Amino acid sequence: MLMCTDGSRFAEEAIEQAGYLLKHINPEVTILRVIPNFEEEYREYNEYFEVFRDDIHRLRKLGTPKAVTRSLEAGVKILEKYGIKANTKVRKGRAADEIIKEIEEGDYNLVVLASYGKGISKFMLGSVSREVVHRSEIPVLVIKSKEGRTMF
Repeated sequence: MLMCTDGSRFAEEAIEQAGYLLKHINPEVTILRVIPNFEEEYREYNEYFEVFRDDIHRLRKLGTPKAVTRSLEAGVKILEKYGIKANTKVRKGRAADEIIKEIEEGDYNLVVLASYGKGISKFMLGSVSREVVHRSEIPVLVIKSKEGRTMF
């Protein structure tokens, strides 16, 4: 099973609800976080890329941001309370593309996504979940969250 997060409380709720629903089948789970590939994104804007080349190089050397690691660890802890162990993975690129690549490269039989995220990703994750639903060769469980509500 592949569970995707963008670090938002909505993604955490989706992981929580999936854990609750799936706790009795003890699934193998990977929690995936896709982060932007700044170097590739700025390459399209040559004049910007030249200005920010050193900054982009420094970002690459820093590795995975701590907030990304924390969001993955939060997902692991949520699933642990349901007796589910999870691995974590980070991919760089466009979210829907990287999720589909992970599905194709992995041995998954279900994908879990939240229907929207936080901030600017509030609009992006909705489109990401729609795109993953349309492109995925395996079932996708999209968990819609409403602030302050849970399904159990």
